[in-house]
Amino acid sequence: MRVPPDVLFTLPGPLVFAIIFGVVASVALLINGVFGRKAGKHAGVEFSKINTGVVSVSGAVFGLAMTFLVNTVWNTQDQANDTVNAEARAIRVMDVYMESLTGPEHDGLARLLADYGHAVAVEWDAMGTEGEDMAAEHALRNLYAAVIKGLSQGDQNRTLQQRLLPTLDAISAARQQRLSIAQNYVSSSQWLLVTVLAIVLLCIVAGSHADFPLARRTSLTGVTFAISILLFVIVMHDRPFLGYDALTPEPILAAAGALP
Repeated sequence: MRVPPDVLFTLPGPLVFAIIFGVVASVALLINGVFGRKAGKHAGVEFSKINTGVVSVSGAVFGLAMTFLVNTVWNTQDQANDTVNAEARAIRVMDVYMESLTGPEHDGLARLLADYGHAVAVEWDAMGTEGEDMAAEHALRNLYAAVIKGLSQGDQNRTLQQRLLPTLDAISAARQQRLSIAQNYVSSSQWLLVTVLAIVLLCIVAGSHADFPLARRTSLTGVTFAISILLFVIVMHDRPFLGYDALTPEPILAAAGALP
């Protein structure tokens, strides 16, 4: 099972933030309760001597880790969008070249291109877990076979073949990149690192205000909001092909003439 579970990504953004905030707030309340207990009050004076430098360093380490992670998922989101557009653009270029064909040759390639679009739609939802779908791979191979075998006779056909093959290569390359991006998500170890750093930061903030209940609660509230916002940004961009705001195969289907 992946962390966090896939179902989280299918929920609307406000609900996702509410869940994240609820989890972080629960941890913050637990930490606040520990420092508010009678046993904790005896150590409160000592904990409150934690200087601002320690708090700043803890915040800086957490901030750097989150910055790198946020930047990574943002780049992944941009790459995913560019890849989908590149695949659709290559299909449209192929369709333009196919206009020089007439009769059965044109209709046959158009049908194979639509078959590829339908196979991509089937492949889409399972990319992040199962990788490639063999139906899409077979559809792409059928396109290659039709171009290589069906356009081998005549100078005009061979010229068109030389145009279509690089276009098919571009479609194949974009698809492989799309499949790779779909499985490039924040790992369990990265989530563990972020979780540990967040808990350490909450503990340091609570400890530095251990002898001052109002200041402790206020500080924990502010840090809870900050942590929740950063985690929300990561979740919303972590898996670009899955969830409520996911990229859809519509540009590829439209270019391949496979829209219903």
